[in-house]
Amino acid sequence: MKPYRYHIFVCQGKRCLAKGGEEVIEVVKERIKKEGLKEKVIVSRSGCLKVCKETDQEGMFCPVVVVYPEGVWYREVKVADVEKIVERHIKAGEVVECLLHYRL
Repeated sequence: MKPYRYHIFVCQGKRCLAKGGEEVIEVVKERIKKEGLKEKVIVSRSGCLKVCKETDQEGMFCPVVVVYPEGVWYREVKVADVEKIVERHIKAGEVVECLLHYRL
């Protein structure tokens, strides 16, 4: 496998799927392809990342997107937020603070 600059994981656990996780991953893939970033970025589905279990309100933080190698975890990511993540984080190297859940 060739080295990638970024690896984006989109949670596909049941709560994230119920809050639009499937749509988010499809839009991330489309955006990466459209921007010509497929050589630098790989996008993967993940199982449950357990972020939704950090609150008493099930699914409150869903969907979750994680960007490695920095270990930046985004929460409550909507389809409309994908552009911010790609433009600011992937292309400019800046964390999207308004979506930030956790940073390693």
